[in-house]
Amino acid sequence: MLAAAGTPIGPYDVLIAGEAIARKLTLITRNVRQFQHVPTITVEDWES
Repeated sequence: MLAAAGTPIGPYDVLIAGEAIARKLTLITRNVRQFQHVPTITVEDWES
């Protein structure tokens, strides 16, 4: 779905995002841009 929309992410990032969504968890990352196009995911930026 993301690749078809022109916003692909890496294969490991897909697995990480999928686990966060399936378990209804907030994904904590320094790379928020990588996950910004993933629907229904909650991301928290821990870089700053």
